[in-house]
Amino acid sequence: MTTLVAIQGNGWAAVGCDSRSSGDDGRCMELATHKIIENNGVLIAGSGASRGSNILQFGWKAPKPRVTDDLDIFMTQTFIPEMRKLFIDSGYDMKEDGDAAAHDSQFLVVVRGVIYPIFEDYSWDRDMRGIYCAGSGADIALGAIEAFATNRKQTTPKVAELDIRMAINIASRWDIHTAEPVIVKVQHAK
Repeated sequence: MTTLVAIQGNGWAAVGCDSRSSGDDGRCMELATHKIIENNGVLIAGSGASRGSNILQFGWKAPKPRVTDDLDIFMTQTFIPEMRKLFIDSGYDMKEDGDAAAHDSQFLVVVRGVIYPIFEDYSWDRDMRGIYCAGSGADIALGAIEAFATNRKQTTPKVAELDIRMAINIASRWDIHTAEPVIVKVQHAK
């Protein structure tokens, strides 16, 4: 129950979140800790069950790629397997006998300025359009980004930050599980 928005730029990425947490009982809280944190040079934004975000953001030191690492290979062979091991060790992985491994969160992870959306089945895929959304307000935010974004290929980190803020603000007007303030972080490729 959240809204995450990320925009992939040329050599940078911007990711934003709202500040509300809500449960099935209908209660909500304005979070004292953000849904996006930097962990060992990696930005991690989480939606869905808070437990997954708690573990990834505060329960370990995220692996950091070497300068020579291919990021796709690093995410597939190092980051995600270490993430899953951490979830298993923390009792968060939900694999039943005969089922595929799963958890009930979605993450937007930014490594060296590249966005990796990590889904509930531990897979990742990148979109050629460079726009990512997650959470209960994701569709509203995506529509807002698409409606007012002009030449996406020419966007700057500052314009992306403004677009993200506006999209999440719009989502907060239409999604009960999303609320201001909006937090945005930018990471440049290193």
